[in-house]
Amino acid sequence: MSLARKLLLGLVIACIPMQVFAWNWRTKISLSLKDQPLSVACEWMEKEYGIHFSYSRDVVTMTRRVTLRVKDVPLRRVLDQLFTENGIQYKRIGDQLVLTVKHAASRTISGFVEDAVTGEKLIGATVYAPGLHTGTTSNQYGFYSLTTAKDTSSLSVSYIGYKPVSIPLKDGESRRVNIKLSPANTLQEVEVTDNLPKLQEQTQMSKVNLAVSQTKTMPRMLGEADVLRTIQAMPGVSGGMEGSSGIHVRGGSPDQNLILLDGTPVYNSTHAFGIFSVFNPDMVKNVELYKGAFPARYGGRLSSVVDISMKDGDMHEYHGEVSLGLLASKVMVEGPIAKGKTSFIVTGRRTYADLLAQQVAQQQLNLGKEGEFWLYFFDANAKINHIFSQKDRLYFSAYGGRDHLSVKRDHEFDTMNGEAKRYHEQMRFRLGWGNQAYSLRWNHIFSPRLFSNTTLNYSQFNFNTDYQYKYMALDTPRVQESDNMNGRYFSKVQNAGGKIDFDYRPNPNHAVRFGLQATYNIFQPGILRFNNISDNQQLTDTSYNDETSGGLELAVYFEDDWRIGDSVHLNLGVHASSFFVPGRSYLSVQPRLGFRYLLPRRWALKLSNTVMTQYLHLLTNSATYMPTDLWVAATDKVPPMHANQVAAGLAKTSQSGMYEVSVEGYYKTMFNVIEYNELADNFQSATRSWEDNVIVGRGWSYGGEFFLQKKKGDFRGWIGYTLAWSQRSFPNVNQGRVFPYKYDRRHDVELVLTQRLGKRWELSAQWQYASGAPLSLPVGSYEETGESSPHMPPPQEPGGEVDIVGNRNMLRMQDVHRLDLGATHVKERKKVKYTLNISLYNVYNQQNPFFYYYKRNNETRARELTMLSILPILPSVSYSIRF
Repeated sequence: MSLARKLLLGLVIACIPMQVFAWNWRTKISLSLKDQPLSVACEWMEKEYGIHFSYSRDVVTMTRRVTLRVKDVPLRRVLDQLFTENGIQYKRIGDQLVLTVKHAASRTISGFVEDAVTGEKLIGATVYAPGLHTGTTSNQYGFYSLTTAKDTSSLSVSYIGYKPVSIPLKDGESRRVNIKLSPANTLQEVEVTDNLPKLQEQTQMSKVNLAVSQTKTMPRMLGEADVLRTIQAMPGVSGGMEGSSGIHVRGGSPDQNLILLDGTPVYNSTHAFGIFSVFNPDMVKNVELYKGAFPARYGGRLSSVVDISMKDGDMHEYHGEVSLGLLASKVMVEGPIAKGKTSFIVTGRRTYADLLAQQVAQQQLNLGKEGEFWLYFFDANAKINHIFSQKDRLYFSAYGGRDHLSVKRDHEFDTMNGEAKRYHEQMRFRLGWGNQAYSLRWNHIFSPRLFSNTTLNYSQFNFNTDYQYKYMALDTPRVQESDNMNGRYFSKVQNAGGKIDFDYRPNPNHAVRFGLQATYNIFQPGILRFNNISDNQQLTDTSYNDETSGGLELAVYFEDDWRIGDSVHLNLGVHASSFFVPGRSYLSVQPRLGFRYLLPRRWALKLSNTVMTQYLHLLTNSATYMPTDLWVAATDKVPPMHANQVAAGLAKTSQSGMYEVSVEGYYKTMFNVIEYNELADNFQSATRSWEDNVIVGRGWSYGGEFFLQKKKGDFRGWIGYTLAWSQRSFPNVNQGRVFPYKYDRRHDVELVLTQRLGKRWELSAQWQYASGAPLSLPVGSYEETGESSPHMPPPQEPGGEVDIVGNRNMLRMQDVHRLDLGATHVKERKKVKYTLNISLYNVYNQQNPFFYYYKRNNETRARELTMLSILPILPSVSYSIRF
């Protein structure tokens, strides 16, 4: 080869990037990483040194974070520190480094996370392998499973309100490790630790985890802490009528909320016509609210899921708590039946408003000497927890509650209508409603990676009212002048079912759930009986709809929470169900999708699409959930409801865990929603065919939500804002045009603040603002002359006044706003804890509307629109002793 050719070849080779061919095991590497994923290290070496890496994201976890600083260190030593120490093998094949997992170097650690003092299982505790930067969380029963490298030396475990711990792992074998966490010694049992999953690390969106201790320190209404009232303070959730503890989620109706108590559905979640919820916070362990992006394991409702878990009871010591308030008193007892094996917990609560109001009721209602007045509610919870073995646990829980109103009047009175007469009047009116819920659950561990829960449950709700009225003239013995009437209205819904759920954790990148469910519903939608014996006339006995109907629902589901690399996280699932009623069967396949993509600066972009089907309907005319509302099932004439909700959002938890921020937008379409027709009401549904009194239509709800929370320090709280629309459309209603639904609230602002003062005091404040709810009222009236007109509604009486009704919900109530304040004082002496709560509801006495009505002015004889407000400023005090 000539010298010229040699020089030309050397010049060509010099122009080729040397790093493509020149790297070897002795290549000097300089690298600086601080808590970065392995994938970042690979990208850096490929860019700077031309070292190409080949691996499967399904096999090799490149999300493990590493901190490494090296300068001019041989490549092999750098690869050992990056990969070998993290259980990853590397091998050179051609110009590439192929990465695989050391399968023989993995093991599975599993067990339960529990309270070190009481043995209570902890839901959602984080179990983390620091060296591998991977982890998992305990499920609804406290069980966790983590497959990690064989040489992992320790696990870090943390949970809200508990001291984080490091668990040493002595050898490299798979084993069962039950982890015990000690409660943090703080005034409030809420302290978020750095190792908790951050929002950007979770696929799930539209979800709220509620700490029950937050409920106990927030301002209270009439001294009662309330779980559902705290949920109302979250964006996307409203409470309906003023003072109600019911919830309306993203424009949905009350029946579209699936409320579960230890896995058993509760049909009526409120006491005292909606003022208080049925959930005693002394019995509640964990609350999860899903406003959308429903996991596949949930089905049967369109708008939300509220999953409430009850406490299990102390396995080691006996405890009790007694609480006294202005409205109610409560008692709780828990402890071991057999230490370390069996525990129990029992709570009871009763109001005593009737005892305080007896004298006033006697005077105002003129009850007479034999008269009575009762107005109260009570509820009770019980749970037994038994450990058969390390693999088997059994739980039995029960709830029962009832509201009761009774008025009895027995007196004599005189009349001067033409001639003096004396009468004896007797009247009794009783109104009552209540829930029962029972569940039997069996937990079984098949293997370190496979956990199952089998549940049998029963639930019922019933409403009953009856009345009796008698009067007779005492001074007309020759002519019998009397009335004797009585009647009863009764409705009931029952639910019995069974399900088996499996939780499989094949590796840290996959959490698989699947299961089967079967539910049978029994309905008595409304039974009305009326008897009348007046002036010796023949008995009239009328009964309606004295029939029972039922429907069987079967369901199967599968979901996979799948982490693909550091940036992509998927939740894929499907819920398939069928419903069988006389003359018809329905089938529904409901896909579920959740997606998370990690953006720069650790912001998470989240997307979800959820399809839901609901086979139950609620017949109601009120703006909130009342006990007179009737549950019915889909029939061959009235189909089940369907909904499709799409949501997108951004979320992030700060590096320190101090702040969380999320922004979400959603759009939901609903099909086959029902409503009473223009002329029907609740009691008219007590006919042989309620389907004739309802109409079927469509619904839409859409909007955006903003949530900012400060989670650490003596000063904590959150602000939430919701911008929302909710609309409906029905044939022959509002001329078929779309109109705002009764739960449409354009703007909603919630501000909650808490401030610790020393070790014993905590102050809290809650301010809320909401746009006025839609309202339908007559827009005018005219005097009927008695002549008929094809364009005017027929008058009830010739010459009477007839209302002219405008478009549906064309008006708005006035906006509502309110400030509540609370102060909690905690004092501990040895094994006794004293808690005092002082609250002020509606501090500046804002007159918010309860409802509107027309009232005739006695002077002008004109009808005037009048607003009724029922909740002024209300102070309250409650005191509890725990021992």
